[in-house]
Amino acid sequence: MAVFGVDISENNNSVDFAALKGARVKFALIRCGYGSDDTDQDDSRFFENVRKARAAGMPYGVYLYSYALNTGQAKSEAAHALRLLGQIDRPAYGVWFDMEDADGYKAKNGMPSDDTLVKICEAFCVELQAQGYYTGIYAALSWLENQLDDRRLDRYDKWVAQWNEVCEYDKPYGIWQYTDELYIGGKRFDANWAYKDYPAMTGKEEKTVTYEQFKEYMERYEKERAARPISSWARKAVEHIKETGNMVGDERGNFRPQSPVTRQELAQVLYNRDSAK
Repeated sequence: MAVFGVDISENNNSVDFAALKGARVKFALIRCGYGSDDTDQDDSRFFENVRKARAAGMPYGVYLYSYALNTGQAKSEAAHALRLLGQIDRPAYGVWFDMEDADGYKAKNGMPSDDTLVKICEAFCVELQAQGYYTGIYAALSWLENQLDDRRLDRYDKWVAQWNEVCEYDKPYGIWQYTDELYIGGKRFDANWAYKDYPAMTGKEEKTVTYEQFKEYMERYEKERAARPISSWARKAVEHIKETGNMVGDERGNFRPQSPVTRQELAQVLYNRDSAK
């Protein structure tokens, strides 16, 4: 069964773990830092977030954001993670290497070749595994399908970032980051589903969500998504299809612009179109 979780860093400021638990969050992936082994690059809230997770009885994993441009820097990043990991309990949800270029640093400093990016991932993961940590790679779907699409990385678990209705990665993966717009207690989080029993794999006890809890969350999520406004790029098309009567919303007149369309709703749209001819 899928388990619901969030990933957090100092960018989330002070996190209320009681609020997370109240929102059915069952695990947290906590950033320990970024880049090479420099204390100035430790996540300023890492130990705070670990303490809060432990106090709340919430299992957690750890990730480090990579700025490495070569394998030497990747090994320093591994040392960075290991220095901090040595001061906490072994994380139930493993240790993850965050490979992306969110702020354009790699592009500005000579984007490594795909082969080098693969070697960077290997260098980090080998170091962590040598110390007995369960290790995987976080990346966006586009990176996993292009820059990191190499059989050398197939042995490592994947945490796929794709903000979408479904995860379209066609290789095995364990965690899917499906949105960056989960709001809990007025704060915005990245939300994830974990599909493996990581606590069992790492020797930690797991607490899972029940079907009823999962159903309750999904109903709340769908309701919140339905209330989102029309995206600016789609406004003209939405107004047109409403004016022509091809789609008028649900039985209560709610258009629900961000909600997916069921087959019966699609059938009604096609019926409206054909009836107007």
